[in-house]
Amino acid sequence: MTKICLTNDDGAHSTGLRKLAELLSLEMEVVIVVPEGERSASGKALTFNRPIRMKKHKNDFGLHMIAHDGSPADSVILAHHLFNDIDLFVSGINTGANVTYQSMLTSGTVGAAIEAAIMGYPAIAVSQVVSPEEWFNNSDRERDFTAICEITRDIIRKIVKKGFPAGIDALNLNFPSALADKSEMIVTRPARMRIRNEVEKRVDPNQSPYYWVKGVEEKPQTGTDVDEVLYKGNISLSPIVIEGLTDEDLEIVRNLIS
Repeated sequence: MTKICLTNDDGAHSTGLRKLAELLSLEMEVVIVVPEGERSASGKALTFNRPIRMKKHKNDFGLHMIAHDGSPADSVILAHHLFNDIDLFVSGINTGANVTYQSMLTSGTVGAAIEAAIMGYPAIAVSQVVSPEEWFNNSDRERDFTAICEITRDIIRKIVKKGFPAGIDALNLNFPSALADKSEMIVTRPARMRIRNEVEKRVDPNQSPYYWVKGVEEKPQTGTDVDEVLYKGNISLSPIVIEGLTDEDLEIVRNLIS
C-alpha cells in the first residue's frame, strides 16, 4: 500500500490537512508529521540551535499524528527518521496561494516539499487562494475542501500508477479560491513575482516610528501560475526542478570571471 506523509506550515489544527488526510486514508497509508502551530513564511528553515520536541497523539479524526515544535522542513527530516518506507510527501493544503518563485521560496509549505525532494522523495505542495482575512488563523474551518482533496487524490493516484515525472523534483499545485465548472488544470511555469514589497513608515502612540512591509500586486505575465490561478480561476500545476543548470549556463559564468 502506498504510504503518504502529510505535513504543512499551518499547524496541526489545519482543516485542509485534516480533510486531505481523511480522504487519502481511505485507500492509502497516511502518516502525519506536522508543526504544532502556525509556521507560515518559514521557507526551508531548519532547527539547529535547540532540541525539537515531538508529541505523538491520536487526533480527532482517527489518524495518528506527530506534532512538533520545529519548522515544516523539520517535519520531513523527522519523518525520514521515524519511517523508512514513505513513498510520497504531500505538504498542505495551505491557506493561501503559493504561486510565483517569490512565494515558493518563502512558503513553509513549499519549503517542506523542497526539503523532501532534496532528500530524494517525490513531493507535492498543495495550496489555495484565500483572502488576507484568512491568513494566519483557523478560519479555513468554514471552507469546503471536498473538490480540492479529490483532485489532489487523483493526481496522487496517477503518480502511483505512472511514477513521479522524470527529471522533476517536486510539484507545486495551486487552486483558486473557488472552483468553477470551467476551471481547468493547467501545467504552468512559475512567474518570478506577483507582489512588489514596499515599506510604510508609521508612528505609534508613543511617537516612536515603526515600519510595516506591505505588498503591492503586479500584473502577471500571461500563462504563468499566478495568471492562471488568480486571474483566470484555473488550477495550476508547476514543476519544481532543483538541478536545472546546463553546461552552457556554467560556461556563461566562467566567461564572467575569466
